[in-house]
Amino acid sequence: MKIIRKELWLLIILILVMIPITSPQAQQLTANQEEEGVFLVGRIAYIEGELLRYVPDEEDWVATAKDAPFGLNDTLYSDRDARAEIIMPNNTWMRMDSDTQIQLIAIKDDVTEIDVASGTVRFYNKSSDVTIKARTPFGYIMGPAATSFDLYIGDESVEVIALEGTVFYVHEAAKKKFEVIAGSSSIIADSRQVTAGEADTDPYWDAWNMDRDALWVKRMKIKGKSARYLPPSLHHHAYVLEGHGRWERVYYDGAYQYFWRPVYVNVGWAPFTAGRWTVWYGDHTWIPCEPFGYVTHHYGNWVFVNGFWCWAPPVAYVRVHLGPPRFAWYPGRVAWIHFGVHIGWVPLAPHEPYYCYRRWGRRAVVVKNINIINVNLKINKYRYIKHAVVIDRNNLYKVNNYRNVRIRNINNRTIIRKYHVAPVINNRAIRNYKNTKRKYNFTNVNVTRNPHRTVVNKIQRNHFVAKPRANVTTKKVQQKVANFSQDRLIKGDRVNRSIVKNRSISANQANKQVLQIKRKRRELERKGRSWPANQRQANKELEEVRKIRRLPKPDQQLLRGRQVYQERQGSRKALEDRQIQEPGQGKKRHNAERGKSIAGSIWKPYFPSPDGIASPKSRFRFDRKGR
Repeated sequence: MKIIRKELWLLIILILVMIPITSPQAQQLTANQEEEGVFLVGRIAYIEGELLRYVPDEEDWVATAKDAPFGLNDTLYSDRDARAEIIMPNNTWMRMDSDTQIQLIAIKDDVTEIDVASGTVRFYNKSSDVTIKARTPFGYIMGPAATSFDLYIGDESVEVIALEGTVFYVHEAAKKKFEVIAGSSSIIADSRQVTAGEADTDPYWDAWNMDRDALWVKRMKIKGKSARYLPPSLHHHAYVLEGHGRWERVYYDGAYQYFWRPVYVNVGWAPFTAGRWTVWYGDHTWIPCEPFGYVTHHYGNWVFVNGFWCWAPPVAYVRVHLGPPRFAWYPGRVAWIHFGVHIGWVPLAPHEPYYCYRRWGRRAVVVKNINIINVNLKINKYRYIKHAVVIDRNNLYKVNNYRNVRIRNINNRTIIRKYHVAPVINNRAIRNYKNTKRKYNFTNVNVTRNPHRTVVNKIQRNHFVAKPRANVTTKKVQQKVANFSQDRLIKGDRVNRSIVKNRSISANQANKQVLQIKRKRRELERKGRSWPANQRQANKELEEVRKIRRLPKPDQQLLRGRQVYQERQGSRKALEDRQIQEPGQGKKRHNAERGKSIAGSIWKPYFPSPDGIASPKSRFRFDRKGR
């Protein structure tokens, strides 16, 4: 009996020795990871003109770029003659006209809450279970699923026009709600009263939106294999993947999988090279300049297989009692290395952890104490260390494309022996990093006009509003609206039409008193067709608008693409015959990636497809098998 008890104690001691002792800092790190949720991030899909973004850390404005992220508390301001389109991950869309300011208050799987301070915004709720809540200075609008509506917000009033479905306007001062139905009167409200409007939309604004709608209808028809391998919420990226690459079945990590490979790129292409880094939400975020760059660099992983870089799409995981399956958005899954005046990054393999300041996803490790984490990082353990991108640290925030400044004469042995791993970039990796203002730049455009400081004051107030909105849900929003009594519109009284002042002024006047500044005033014009209108009359008015603005017809690009395709189709065979090199003849070309001679291969010209979709910039594509 004593022998058995002795062996039992030895077994217990052995188990205790084998269990790793976790430091208090590591325990705190794990707790913080469990508390923080996965972030939902929107995308700025299109920009015309100059779109400004407010940087809270610097209390200043910078010009943002296409395919830049749009997240919680982000504030955007469109300058004169500027417009933008934003797509949220919960299938809610919005478009901004000029002189418009918006701020994201809350983003959840079932709720999108936006503060619209001024200007014109069109909302699309393309989901089946999400609610849009648009806050204005005069009340807020609730847009249920399958609705769309316009907001015209001036300095003294707001007009709400329902374009599809039924939305609700809540006048908080009167504690009343009003129903706005598509095809009926609009609502014009100020701080005191609410009246009926004529529901006239701005013809120029309407024509631009119709062009964007027609473009997306054409894009969404392109599915291909991408729709099979992408999660449903990323299906609107299928057209760009189909047009710039192909899906291949490859053997990776012991199993056959389908990965996407870009084919219209230069020899030796690598991810995280065509674009730039900027600091957003404290972490370095990739801003791509390639059409397929957003979805492939913020979702999933890049893997190196058979001498090529391939993209592995994200895999959704099920969260028990926490909503629908979800996959993570990442600022840029890379590991950072540095030595002397050089800094670089390494694409992470799917199993490798990503160090950051926020818990973006399941494989994110939140950095709380850099010294503790730095002990466990070894540069030779990274799977793709030999594919590291190294540049001069002075170019990190200066250029929009690192392909031309990349240092290529550094071998893998030098990197392993001399370079150090940095979990996140700090003053040790870049001298005077904390005081570098360029790290917040999304482009190299210098901003000469800033919104007035009164705009900044409202942004800061909204930060306090956003904190208690963390637990907002569709059910709570709808329940709150249901508690208001429904009222009828007041007849006879009339609220003045929306007039907005341009809040973008010279940078040296941003802090002056409002009365000392002369700002242009413009009426949010809606002298056009009512919505909906007779289709023939609508088309006639739209043609007049196109003549004034010289806008191309939606079908012109389609017809031109077909015409070019038919003209070049006849000369395709002759052109291919001239470009076929007989084995053993012609100048040999060498593949820089594999170092093998590829003489005798076939070069095929790449023509626009019959559907007129914009083709890649490259005129030729190369296939080793001549396909």
